[in-house]
Amino acid sequence: MSSLSHETASRRRAAPIGAALTGWLALAGAYYFELPVFAVVSMFGWLLIAACWLWAVTASIIAVVALLGRRRRAHAAAAAVIAAAAGVAIGNADWLMIYLRSQLWIHQAELGRLAAEHRLGTLPANPELPWRLRYLSIDGHAHRQTEAAALYLPMWQNWRGEAGGGLVHLTTTPDQDTWIETAPGGQGRPLRQVGDGWWWVEGG
Repeated sequence: MSSLSHETASRRRAAPIGAALTGWLALAGAYYFELPVFAVVSMFGWLLIAACWLWAVTASIIAVVALLGRRRRAHAAAAAVIAAAAGVAIGNADWLMIYLRSQLWIHQAELGRLAAEHRLGTLPANPELPWRLRYLSIDGHAHRQTEAAALYLPMWQNWRGEAGGGLVHLTTTPDQDTWIETAPGGQGRPLRQVGDGWWWVEGG
C-alpha cells in the first residue's frame, strides 16, 4: 500500500513538469503546422498558437512554483532557464523554412519527378498533383506559368483572391524581373530558396 502511495505521489509531483513539456511541444507543433492550418482557417491558426503559448508559459510557471514549494531551488532555477530557452528558440525559429524543407525532404522523389517533367516541358498547364502531394496545394493542382518558366503550387490565398503564397519551381535562377502570379489579383517575387530548384514566393 505504501509503495502504491509513493508511486502516486511521484506521479503527482511529475505532473506539472510533464504538462509544461507537453505545452512547449504543442507550441512547436502549432508553429510547424501554421502554414497548412492557416491555408484552411487563418483565424484558427493564430488562436491555436496563442492558446499553446498560454499553456506552455502557465504550465512552466506552475512547475517552477511546485518545485519551489518542495524546496528544490536548483531544480526550479533549471526549469525556469529551460522554459525561457524553449520560448526563445521556438519563438525565433524560421518555421516556414523548417516546414517547407521538411516537406521537400519527405516528398523528395515525387517533387523531383514533378520538377523533372517541368524542366522537360512535358507537363500540362494545370496538372493534378499525385495524391500524396495534394495537401501542398489548396486546389490539389500545380500551375504552369509559361512567362516565368515556373511551376507554382499555391499553399495559401486570401478570401478576396488578392494575395497568396506557395512553392514555385523555376528552371533558372530568378532575378528582379521574375514575377509569379500568387493569386488572381496578386503577384510576388521568389526571394527565398527552399532547395532543388524550389522557391518560396508570396505577394499580393
